[in-house]
Amino acid sequence: MSLRNDKLDQVLAEARPRIAKHWTFFHTAAPSAIARVNELLDEYFEKLKALPDGALSTTVLREIETLIRGLGEVNASCNGTLLETDERELLVPIIIEAASVAGLNVDEFDDRDPTLGFRAEFVVL
Repeated sequence: MSLRNDKLDQVLAEARPRIAKHWTFFHTAAPSAIARVNELLDEYFEKLKALPDGALSTTVLREIETLIRGLGEVNASCNGTLLETDERELLVPIIIEAASVAGLNVDEFDDRDPTLGFRAEFVVL
């Protein structure tokens, strides 16, 4: 296993308890929607780990786009009420940190946030 993948595993392992604790406050959200958000995050991390070392920025950005698109679909299935400000503040830094570990230079993006353009497009987070 590569050092990059070890670091990605560490990022997700550290994020999981915060995410799980956050979801305990959602008494009205369908458990299946919450489970799907967690699955999408897991898939994102697995896809980043599968990238070759030195992957192009466009490849990492494509994985971010896929994740944000999936999150948008889950949010739409909940009438836009599952992923709001608190969820953005929780999930976006995790998404960005993982992208950075995977080799994306986040300094090249406004507010060091490569998710901004995708979030606007899919009206999520």
